[in-house]
Amino acid sequence: MIESDLAPGRFERLMRSIPDGTVLRVVFSGLFAMAIGVLVLDYRDLALAGMSDERLSRTEPMTLPRPVPGDQVRPYLPRTIPVGPDRGEPVLPGFDGPVDSAAMAEPMRFVDAGGGVLTALGRIEPGTAEAFEQALDRPGAAIRTLVVHSPGGSVEDAIALSRLVRERRLDTVVPADGYCASACPLLFAGGLQRRAGSNAWIGVHQVYAVDLPGAAPARDRDRSISQIQATSAECQELLAEMGVDPALWIKAMKTAPEDLYVLTESDLTDLDVVTPERFGPPMPMPMPMPGKPQA
Repeated sequence: MIESDLAPGRFERLMRSIPDGTVLRVVFSGLFAMAIGVLVLDYRDLALAGMSDERLSRTEPMTLPRPVPGDQVRPYLPRTIPVGPDRGEPVLPGFDGPVDSAAMAEPMRFVDAGGGVLTALGRIEPGTAEAFEQALDRPGAAIRTLVVHSPGGSVEDAIALSRLVRERRLDTVVPADGYCASACPLLFAGGLQRRAGSNAWIGVHQVYAVDLPGAAPARDRDRSISQIQATSAECQELLAEMGVDPALWIKAMKTAPEDLYVLTESDLTDLDVVTPERFGPPMPMPMPMPGKPQA
């Protein structure tokens, strides 16, 4: 019977058989192990926070090997671009300044290159969609093609940009050796015709929260799973609306925020990220026009 096994007499005899101090040593060891576990977790959280802060603030280009099928995940740095021996410098119509870290760390700017071409480079931030609309509405602009070079940024603004691109019936281009990462492919998806130059990096990853000046730190805000899921669903809806296979976002959701899943030429084709003839003759690039206003 269970009752007889737990009878007071049997339990007392068991306790007396244990050498003095053993119980205390076991309890102390357990508490010590728990304390070590808590310290390890705290250290891990601090380390991850440090890695996140370093990743968000880094502006030096990073040398990375070219992605190939089956080996397409690379570190994501939101304020710089990947470099390597097989990568050149992208040519951005109408823009003759630096196209790497200095440009990537700044809010997105818009340069009218003439000939119906507008170049967009830099981070997508709150308010970028409004600046884009102002650039499109500038007298005499008549924009037909948007060339993008961006590490991404605000998902909400990227979605607004994408819809504005489609509303204005613009084409989108990521130039050869260009960079379109994180939320940038959402903007790119808005193009009626979408083209990617050779060795362009177009990559996606999970939606994540960032610390913004004047706002509570993202780690301290109540950013629930349901909010992240709702944003991801909105991204999938946008892709479907623009004619891109929503399966693209499955690759995004499988890729951690600190990484980037870089699409191969086959991915770009199979997922309809680019439209037919995307690897045809390169788009004629207008000559830079000194003194052109920049948005």
